[in-house]
Formats: sequence, structure tokens, C-alpha cells
Amino acid sequence: MIERNSLEQNLDRIKYVEDQDKKIKLIIECFLMTFSIEEAMLFRYSPIDHLAEGIVSATATEYKCITSIRDDVTTIPAIFAAIQEKSAQYFESNNFHVNIPRKYIISETQNSLLVVPITFNNVVMGYFLGTHFYKTFDPQLLMEANLFSSQVGEMLFKHPSYVENNEVKLSRREFEVMKCIAFGYSSKQIAHLLEISETTIKQYIKSVMSKTNTSNRTHAVAFLFQKGILT
Repeated sequence: MIERNSLEQNLDRIKYVEDQDKKIKLIIECFLMTFSIEEAMLFRYSPIDHLAEGIVSATATEYKCITSIRDDVTTIPAIFAAIQEKSAQYFESNNFHVNIPRKYIISETQNSLLVVPITFNNVVMGYFLGTHFYKTFDPQLLMEANLFSSQVGEMLFKHPSYVENNEVKLSRREFEVMKCIAFGYSSKQIAHLLEISETTIKQYIKSVMSKTNTSNRTHAVAFLFQKGILT
């Protein structure tokens, strides 16, 4: 469980957690605590087709899978505005009901929403939704939410210059490409996210396949999970 320290202290501790599932859980806990939120939802986002896919919904005591939620965010003004501006947005009262679909409204008493994009290399790769605030939301927290956004994005992708064990040594870029593949991104989406060409991505994949003695990208991802390089 995240302690009640500053945002910087908590994120600094999380960045050294190697297990990806545990890291995501701690990041969500940090989000809930930092912004005094009762419930949060985490989504992955594709900048190519503007498709958002649910990952998890969380409270202080419960985690639920929300992978059944898939949306074109261009149809959701509140979320699309935050993504377009790459900046946290807060909606309440009338603005809330106009800008968010009914299915995102968890209870009749809900009348506010915090949208925090997760960015990496100036590209939005996901976002948090926060609802049911324990105390009145201070607009100055939007600055802290933007800091949270950039640090979390870097944390989820940043890795040492290489990853190695007894059998495999990957460059930083090879690791990032394979992690994106493990997340389900296409070559086009990876190219947009990492700002490299699809041809270069194919070369990285080919290199990893050679290093891991695997026959395709799916086999390579499975091998890297088995060896604990992808977690």
C-alpha cells in the first residue's frame, strides 16, 4: 500500500518495482491517494484510431477488470479534450453531464470527473479517470496531475540501456518495442508512440527473434515473459 508521502516520493519508490502488474497497482493507489479519489479507472489509448480500452477500475479496497469497455474517444468530449491538449481536465456539475456518457457515471450522486492523460514522448498512451472526490477539488491539483501524467508515462516505458540475463541482452529500444507488442500495439501504433519508422521496428523485432532463437514476434514475447524480462 502506498504511504501518505508527497507525489514525488511515492512515484520515486514505484519506479524501482520490476513487476509490471504490481507497478500498475501501486500507480493506481498513488493516483487515488494523491487526488483524494474514491474510484479510478485506467485505460490504454491508441493515437492511431483514437480507440480506448479499459484495463482496471479500482477503489481503496477493490480492483475490477474493465476490458469489456472499448470506446472511440472522439465521441466523448471530456476525454478527447484532455487527450488533444495532453493536459489533465476537471469537469463538474453541468459540464460533467454534457461531456461524459451515461455508462461512465457510476452513481446518481456522481457529478464530477478528473481526466488525466498518460504521456510518453509527447504521445498519449493511456489515461486515468477519477470520480467521487473525498473533498472539494482544488483546480491547482491539475498542475500536479500533469506531473503525475508525464512521470507515469516514462515509468511504464523507461528501462535501463539494456536488459540481460544468462541468455538474452536487449537494447533499450528492443525492450521498448517488445513491451509495446506485449501491450497489443500494432507496428504502426508503436511507430507513432516511439517516434521511429515501421521499418526500424521490424529490424528490432528481427534482432530480438535472433537473440531469443524464436520464430515470430508472439513467440519472442512469450519467451521474454518466461525469462522474466517482460513482466
